[in-house]
Amino acid sequence: MREAKARRTCASCARSAFWSANEANTSTGGTAAPFAEADFIRRLMAAASRHALVAYAFDPATWDSRTNAVAGWRYDAGGWRRETVEAPFLLYDRLWPDGRESRDRSLAALRTMRQSGGFRLLNGSLPGKTAVLRTLSRCPEIRPLLPPSAAYRGIASLVSWIEARGGSAFLKPSDGSQGKGALAIEAPPGGRWTLSGRNAAGGLVRARGFPRREALREIRAWIGRRPYLMQPLLALRGPDGEPFDLRALMQKDGGGVWRMTGIAVRTGTPESVTANLHGGGVARPPGPYLAGLFGEQTAAGLLERIREASDSIVARLEHLYGRFAELGLDYGIDREGRVWFLEANTKPGRASMAEAGDAAMSDAIHNPLAYARYILLVSSGRVCHEFDLVQRSLHAAGGEGHMAVQPARQNAEN
Repeated sequence: MREAKARRTCASCARSAFWSANEANTSTGGTAAPFAEADFIRRLMAAASRHALVAYAFDPATWDSRTNAVAGWRYDAGGWRRETVEAPFLLYDRLWPDGRESRDRSLAALRTMRQSGGFRLLNGSLPGKTAVLRTLSRCPEIRPLLPPSAAYRGIASLVSWIEARGGSAFLKPSDGSQGKGALAIEAPPGGRWTLSGRNAAGGLVRARGFPRREALREIRAWIGRRPYLMQPLLALRGPDGEPFDLRALMQKDGGGVWRMTGIAVRTGTPESVTANLHGGGVARPPGPYLAGLFGEQTAAGLLERIREASDSIVARLEHLYGRFAELGLDYGIDREGRVWFLEANTKPGRASMAEAGDAAMSDAIHNPLAYARYILLVSSGRVCHEFDLVQRSLHAAGGEGHMAVQPARQNAEN
């Protein structure tokens, strides 16, 4: 027997949009969650002890460099309790700030922690969608999966794109997420242009027709000064006209090896241009849904194609942009059964994994913790034995949320 002391880690940061209210609330009694993804964070906290970790949520703006402490949140006795805790060594960034000001403040606080305090992030980051697709296009086995793409460089570039693509286009922010800011354009020659999408807050903007000149003014105002990506308006809709895509969750396990945690279909409402769950989409098991569209044999082949593509994509992204703990990969399948890779996400949610099976939901919770313990042990120079690594078969309930972790002492028998 020997004592294995795991180093402290933090799995995530509280949603900065709630920071001001949190700072004003000094009560130690149970409260409602002061951040997004609360259920996910609560489940991470509950599972952390199995990995010799202690989990808590915090806002990076609360870090005190003099005492190396943060205002942490823990779930206890049916409510969230705030307490001062020592800052963790490893940060699992689940920040979801509301608005540019909140986003800038949160990123600045996180940057200060990393630069001044030497803290490390569990997961890596990606540049904008345009840069990611450009670099992936240089990989021969991935290139056939990529839809034609180009950076928006003004209205003239959009008009040329639409004319070259049969009178339609799909635009999305290069640095966006959750379907916010997406815009579908249908522009038949000589006819009225139809615009529909999701506004900057994620709200549904129903299809509306405009004369060409007025439509261009609307598009210019919609985009503003934000960098956008132009793509074809692919036929990614189901039998009832609903938009659908597939989310593949790739995560590293307790041995630092990439694993496919699960795949789920996400469907939106017919009037929507996206299938994101944050925009009102619904997750479904992938097998039955795809079998209804393409038949069982073809559906099985499509899922295998996505598994193979996901292995190649995460390997390539990690080679290009550094170490990652997890990535959410989004795919579309058009009416001809062609698979398209749409984008990669460094902060994948967990809600859709409930439709990928109980094992997938459990792994989605446990894998970040197991991998955090793995890299802490490796970075400390400690030799890892099989008893140091928690079995991936441990099951926990699923969910979606925010958290933070910090290792505790654990006895391990070698």
